[in-house]
Amino acid sequence: MKTINSYSTFERVTSNMAREFGRIKKGTEESYAFVLLPIESNLLKVNRKNGVNNGRRVMEAIKICLFKIEGYLNGWEYDFGQYLTDDNKEYVDAILYAVDPFSNEEIAGIISQWCNMNAKEDMREYFSLPIKCLIRIEESIQTWTNERGASGYFDFLESHLGVKIDDEKMNYTIAQRIS
Repeated sequence: MKTINSYSTFERVTSNMAREFGRIKKGTEESYAFVLLPIESNLLKVNRKNGVNNGRRVMEAIKICLFKIEGYLNGWEYDFGQYLTDDNKEYVDAILYAVDPFSNEEIAGIISQWCNMNAKEDMREYFSLPIKCLIRIEESIQTWTNERGASGYFDFLESHLGVKIDDEKMNYTIAQRIS
């Protein structure tokens, strides 16, 4: 089991993954809505339920998810010890449910028809879009937190998605390979 050596290593996972997988350019999010919407709607639903209402906890959850994905791609398992908390765990679960075939059996059942979940390159291709979306969400959280404080991101989500999100069911998405 790998440990995350320092807080700075934890903080850098997003920029490291952005260098490796790229970023979504601001203003082009609409093209990625099919991945962004299930993640963000799950985050909003969890936030309504747990009332943490702090974008920084979601940023921690995103970093944990990025490490988890990096672990899948490299055959590692991370010890999240000090980083996984009661305040971010439900956000981690909501994100993973939305995109992770190793956490959501429904996704695994579907993608296993066209993707070898044991092949590093297939998984790298599969996770490319979710990684970019998580990076974009983290950037958005940072912007809204800077502009409106700790609850800024959730205030933004409520104003843009809130009316449309009227259940507690967790959603997921599958970015299928187009050949």
